[in-house]
Amino acid sequence: MRDDLEQWRERGVNVALIGNGSAAFAQAFREDFELESQILVDPDLVAYRAAKLRRGSAAIASPRIFGDAARALRSGARQSGVQGDAWQLGGVFVFGPGGDLRFAYRSSSAGDHAEASDIELALAEDAPAIDEEEEPRSALATAAQLLRPLLDVSPVLSFDRVGFARHALGFEPGDLDVDLYGRRCLVSGANSGLGYATALALADLGAEVVLLCRNRERGEEAVESIRQATGSRRVKLCQVDLSDLADVERAAATLASEPVDVLVHNAGVLPDERIETPEGLELTFATHVLGPHLLTARLRKALEASDEARVIWVSSGGMLTRRLNVEDPNWRERDYDGVLAYAETKRAQVVLAELWAEEFAGTSVAVNSMHPGWADTPAVQSSLPRFHQVTEAILRSPEEGADTIVWLAASPAAEGETGSFFFDREPVRTHWLPTTRESQTDREVLWDLCGGAEPKLEDLVRV
Repeated sequence: MRDDLEQWRERGVNVALIGNGSAAFAQAFREDFELESQILVDPDLVAYRAAKLRRGSAAIASPRIFGDAARALRSGARQSGVQGDAWQLGGVFVFGPGGDLRFAYRSSSAGDHAEASDIELALAEDAPAIDEEEEPRSALATAAQLLRPLLDVSPVLSFDRVGFARHALGFEPGDLDVDLYGRRCLVSGANSGLGYATALALADLGAEVVLLCRNRERGEEAVESIRQATGSRRVKLCQVDLSDLADVERAAATLASEPVDVLVHNAGVLPDERIETPEGLELTFATHVLGPHLLTARLRKALEASDEARVIWVSSGGMLTRRLNVEDPNWRERDYDGVLAYAETKRAQVVLAELWAEEFAGTSVAVNSMHPGWADTPAVQSSLPRFHQVTEAILRSPEEGADTIVWLAASPAAEGETGSFFFDREPVRTHWLPTTRESQTDREVLWDLCGGAEPKLEDLVRV
C-alpha cells in the first residue's frame, strides 16, 4: 500500500497506520520506508481486538507464508526487527465520511494483505456500506441446546470431551468477542492446568492478569509463558499459599490496593494422606475453603470498587456425590480419604459461592461456581493416576475445562448471573441425589466455621 498513500492523500483520504510496537520502533519504520504518514502505536492491542483481528502461531506458520514472503520480497518489502506481539495479524478497514464501514479485510496468515483494487473500490464516493452482522444461529446449534437436558442425565458423554463438543454446538459464537482492557483479574493456581488456561485466555482478551501461585519459580515461568503467547505485558505474579491463612492475609493487603474485577478461586490439592498446615488445619479444607473465603472477605472493598466484579469458584463434578460435611471438616475424627476430602470441600465451595452471592446482594459483585467436567490436567495425572489412565482418551483439554470459567469472567452474556452453579455455560442443578442435600442449619454452620463475612484469623486457625 505504500505506493498508493500519496495519491490517496491527494484525494483527501485520511490514512491511519497502526502498529503494536513502541513509538521509537514506529518512527524507525516510518523513516526506513520513507513514509510521510504518522504511525499510531497500540502496544496493548486495543484496536486489534476491537477489529477482531486474528492472532496465533498457527496462523503465522500457515503454509501460505512462503508465497506471501516471496511476493513481499519482490515488491521491495523486507523484515527487520520485531517488536510488540509477533503473533498478531493485521488487516485493512475503509470507513466512509460518516463513519460507515465500507471494507473490512482481516489477514489470515503472515504476509496476507488486501488487494489494492478492492481498497480502491471501497474508496469510491458512491461505495456502499457493508454490514458485518453475526450469522444467524444454526438449526444444529438450536437442536443441541434443546436436547442437552435429555442427554446430560449422566456424566458419561457429558463430562468428557464428547460432552463438551456437543454442548459447544449450542454456544453463542460472539459471547467471548470482548475486550477486557482495563479489567484486573486474579486467578489462583494459575501456573498449570485450568488456572493457566484461564489466565492465558483472560490475558489474550486484554485483561491485566495476576497469577496467584504457591511456587514462585513455576509462577514466574507461567507469567513469562503467557506474556510470550499473548504479547501482553500486563501479566504479573503474586506468590501466595492459600492453605496458609497468614500468607493469605499478607497477599490480600497488597492485592486490595486496586479494584478487582475478576477473582477466580481455582487453586486445588488432592493429597493421598492427611496433611496439616502450620496452623493445624487439614490441607484440603484450608486450600479449598478457608483460604479462598478469607481472600474474598479481605478483597471485598476492592471487588465492590469495580463497576461489575465477578467471583468464580472452580468446583468439581465429584462434589455431586457428597453431602456438605460440617461435623469434621478437618478429618480429625475419621480415617482420612483424600478423594472424599476433595469432594466434600468442592461441595463446600458451591455452598460458599451461594452464601457469598447473598452477602453481595445489592452490590456490583456477582458470585458463581462451576465445574469443568473431566479435564486432563497435571493434578489429575498426579493425584488420580488410575482414573487418568482409564479415561485419558476422553478427557477434555484444560482449555475446554476452563471455557466456562472464562465465560463467567468475561462474557456480557453472564452479566447479572449470581448464586448459580454452571457447567458448560449453563446453570445446572447442584444436587443429583436427595441424600446430598444440606440443611439450612448446615449452611449456617459452614458460614460460621469460615468466620462469616469478616473472619478473624485467630478464630479460623481454631476450626
